[in-house]
Amino acid sequence: MALSNRDRVGRAFEQLGTGLDSFLTRVFAGEITGDADWTALLQLRDKQNGISGKTYQRTDPQCSLRIIATNVTGQIQKGWFPLNDFLSRSQMSLASELIDTRNTWAHNGSFTGDDAYRALDTMERLLTAAVQPDQAGEVRKWRVEIMRISADQADRKVVSSGTAEVGSSGVTPWREVLRPHADVASGNFHAAEFAADLAMVARGDGDPEYTDPVPFFQRTYLTEGLRDLIVRAVRRLGGDDNASPVINLQTNFGGGKTHSMLAVWHLASGTPAIDYPQDVQDVLSGLSLPESVRRVALVGTQIQAGAVKPMPDGTGVHTIWGLLAWHLGGAEGYAIVEESDRAGTNPGEALRTLFERFGPAVILIDEWVAYARMLHGRDDLVDGTFDAQFTFAQTLTEAAKAVPGVLVLISIPASAEMKDGEYVGDEEEVGGENGRAALRMLRNAIGRVADQWRAAGSEEAFEIVRRRLFETPDAQALAQIRATANAMVEFYRKNSADFPREVRENDYEERIRRSYPVHPELFDRLYQDWSTLERFQRTRGVLRLMNTIVGHLWRSDDAAPLIMPGSVPLRADAVLTELTQYLGDEWKALIDTDVDGEHAAPARVDAANKALGQRRVTQRLARTVFMGAAPTLTSAHKGIDQQRVFLGTALPGDQPGNFHSALNRLANTATYFYSSGAMYWYDTQANTTRTARDYAERLHPEDVWAEVTARLEKHRKIAADGFAAVHVAPESTADIPDSAEVRLIIVPPAHTHSKTASTAKDWALDATEHRGSAARQCRNMIAFLAADEARYSELSDVVREYLAWTYVHVNADKELNLTAAQREQAGERREKLDTTVDARLLETYIHVLYPEQPLADRPLAIVSEKDTTGQNLVDRAAARMRNQSALSTQRNGSLVRMDIDRFLRTVWDRDGHMSVGDLWNYYTRYPYMPRLRDRTVLEAGVLSALDEMVWTQSGFAVAQEWDGQRYVGLVIPGDPTPPQVTDALLIVEPGRAEKQRAQEIIERDKERKRIEGGAGDKDWTDGGSGGVTDQGSGGAAGGLSGGSSAGATTPPGPCPKTRFFGSATLGALYGKDFSTITDEVIQNLAAVDGVHLEVRLEITATAPGGFDESTVRTVGENANTLKFDQSGFEED
Repeated sequence: MALSNRDRVGRAFEQLGTGLDSFLTRVFAGEITGDADWTALLQLRDKQNGISGKTYQRTDPQCSLRIIATNVTGQIQKGWFPLNDFLSRSQMSLASELIDTRNTWAHNGSFTGDDAYRALDTMERLLTAAVQPDQAGEVRKWRVEIMRISADQADRKVVSSGTAEVGSSGVTPWREVLRPHADVASGNFHAAEFAADLAMVARGDGDPEYTDPVPFFQRTYLTEGLRDLIVRAVRRLGGDDNASPVINLQTNFGGGKTHSMLAVWHLASGTPAIDYPQDVQDVLSGLSLPESVRRVALVGTQIQAGAVKPMPDGTGVHTIWGLLAWHLGGAEGYAIVEESDRAGTNPGEALRTLFERFGPAVILIDEWVAYARMLHGRDDLVDGTFDAQFTFAQTLTEAAKAVPGVLVLISIPASAEMKDGEYVGDEEEVGGENGRAALRMLRNAIGRVADQWRAAGSEEAFEIVRRRLFETPDAQALAQIRATANAMVEFYRKNSADFPREVRENDYEERIRRSYPVHPELFDRLYQDWSTLERFQRTRGVLRLMNTIVGHLWRSDDAAPLIMPGSVPLRADAVLTELTQYLGDEWKALIDTDVDGEHAAPARVDAANKALGQRRVTQRLARTVFMGAAPTLTSAHKGIDQQRVFLGTALPGDQPGNFHSALNRLANTATYFYSSGAMYWYDTQANTTRTARDYAERLHPEDVWAEVTARLEKHRKIAADGFAAVHVAPESTADIPDSAEVRLIIVPPAHTHSKTASTAKDWALDATEHRGSAARQCRNMIAFLAADEARYSELSDVVREYLAWTYVHVNADKELNLTAAQREQAGERREKLDTTVDARLLETYIHVLYPEQPLADRPLAIVSEKDTTGQNLVDRAAARMRNQSALSTQRNGSLVRMDIDRFLRTVWDRDGHMSVGDLWNYYTRYPYMPRLRDRTVLEAGVLSALDEMVWTQSGFAVAQEWDGQRYVGLVIPGDPTPPQVTDALLIVEPGRAEKQRAQEIIERDKERKRIEGGAGDKDWTDGGSGGVTDQGSGGAAGGLSGGSSAGATTPPGPCPKTRFFGSATLGALYGKDFSTITDEVIQNLAAVDGVHLEVRLEITATAPGGFDESTVRTVGENANTLKFDQSGFEED
């Protein structure tokens, strides 16, 4: 019957109980007198608390975990903390976690694959820290088994998990260029554990990729440091006295020291150099590798302190030098140091003898600190004293130096650093006060002889990971890799403002090629940020994580050109488990709800916005933020910069401009998402988004309307070229004055406009026809600005958010009692939303509505125009209406005449005139008339008519009144004194005005001639062709009245002038000058009976720069239309 996860956890607890009993027995040896064991401490503590009758078993993990986690010793006796000498704080915290796990198991709780994996991993770590290798190994087997099962389940879910990423047009997906190794592609976690265990390899256990020299080097990238180490090792083993005899592999936790030791181990295996890959052969070129080298591998975590170590031949070994001797020379070798081994004393010269007898030899010692710390403060162990360890270390290095062909490799944590004269190291690797003491002494002991060596840098680590995970690219793949790198950098250059400066350089293109198919930004985040986390091993941790990611993306047919931080499939169980083991279980729920769950906040944002959802922009951004910011949460500078977020997400085909919107929407939706300036991060403490969201949902629509109205007030603006008045969201139509000037009414937010349904139009029509319950008179003096129905929904949402964050910000120190980070978040969100509301307001109020009536007998209707330009709503509404000729701020006389001819012709023809007051009433009341801003526009237009040149066709005259027979105070264009425009001023039809003016000229001429002739009561008139006759009673033409016709004579006087000619050059105001000439000269000439009048117009225009094509075309067409005798443009 197959084991359940609960069964595996139960069996692991059995191993944990056994291992911790052995550990605690060793810790408290000498501390507890008599026959009592360590469980007596629990009994004593319970007795102090008044608890009795309980039973305590040494192998019960509940008892051992309680001792470690709850500080029982310090509660019994103040200041008594013996466990601090053996375990670090982080290692003791593992026991606290396991107490909860054990309670769940004891109460028949179930365990998911993630739960079981986490429990087993924690047990393995605690057993390793307690130096219980056998029990740790058993637990590890079950952990690996659970990983395999989880991988199988992930494979079955991969098609439906939705993790396949978007691709990039024109850029080949990485999975079509470079294939992962078979174990990575298939998810074979046993082969991909990356646990380069020196002890296992020395025993011949494990996967061939570690135990077999050739496969090992096939997947090993030779960094500069590893090449140097190989050269030094081969030279030393070959007898070169100048080569380093002792090398300290000083690396960070997980920095590759074990892998480096394995490389030397395999080089000493006797494998012919020609069997190795070419790069290894190149390194060995010119060097002589001995055919037979003895090898010893000692791993401190695999050596049980305080116990005799039985060897396969029955030999019982006590000390580390005894182990070295037996592994180097078997029973014969052990015999050389047997006496010192049994006594626990330094072997001294015997060690040199051992090396001379069994050299050449390579001796690898890993995790020595973990073993030595178990001896600190103890002189009753078979392993010898703590001081003897370091005397032996000095002897070992001196003996290796003295004997040619002997090489000793020792690993010391590089994370140890000097502070206040003390070496402190990584808690995970060093472990407690005893570990720190062991670290100090070991460094001092080997420092005199050992050469220092450091492993790969982060740039070389790219190739290490690629070599381990992916097959070697061929020529075609290399060409595609170059094309991808080039396309990425070109994309960055095209959108340079959105990405860090360095990605636009050619060097970054080279980085992409070296790390392909993994984007350099993902490597940077893992090596720079995740590697700072406790327990995250720099190389092994990256390999394990990337193996899980690559395998999952491969099986899910990922289409992206590179594996990005935004590609990491966090919802995949295996990936989630691998990551959260370094962060904590609380992150699992956070990831599911706010980062990458099926219904997580980013997925909801993408689903609600087509532009984002097509390429799952928000989901990818959220993953990038998590990968870049999660490990920085406890650091002084938490979060990831916006440009780094974009870099870890964007692919050719994306629009980086959409990323800003996506992050803003995510901030409004997610519960654990934070931002500060350009920095973004996730926090396990809920942000104030939920508080703001709940408040926003409780807001009444009227609260939103009030805020919108208040912001609309800021756009109120009166201008000479715009509206005479502006009213913002009046409560009713009764609040809109019925006056003779055009005013803009911003429709209340409750009424919106769309093509299919418009409550705003209905409201505007009612406001046009009514003022409250009364009929509106000035129906043509009103216009409206309304919100777009779809956009108003967005505006309403963002206003709700703004009001909600304002509430949070105002009450941060009051009823909400927010933290400093939450107060900062609230302030920043409020500021951003304030700007967003203003922008959305401009995007929402885009419909200009106004009444229109094509003809007097047609019904009135509300028409709409859309405008989105400009930063002031009132200004752009006025501009839109001006462009559509729906609002006039200027109206010249010819246009006023056109309005009369078109709309008021019947009145014009009937009366021959109309008053300005009546005309203005027509303009204000009837929407079929043009809409003039105010009365001044009409008055200016009436006066401008008096400047018209061809006024009889396109203008009019004015008069003070009509007395029934003639116009009093008639003024026609060209008259010197313009009248004052009042309501009573008459606009006179040109024909009537012209007829009256002609009569007035005749009468004036009569009077002038009478005065000039001095003829008393005679009335001289033009009697015909050049003659003047008396037109008295009974007079005949040509005769002199008052006498008989016979003998009549022509009155004396000068000969008449029968011809007039004249020419004039017009000034700059040629229109006015021509009008004056027409009135004062031409009209007088035309009034003479029988006159033959010929007026010719000559135009000459010269432009030094030449006339443009538009002017040539327009003038030429107009000249033809006006029937010019001749016209044309000439060249110089």
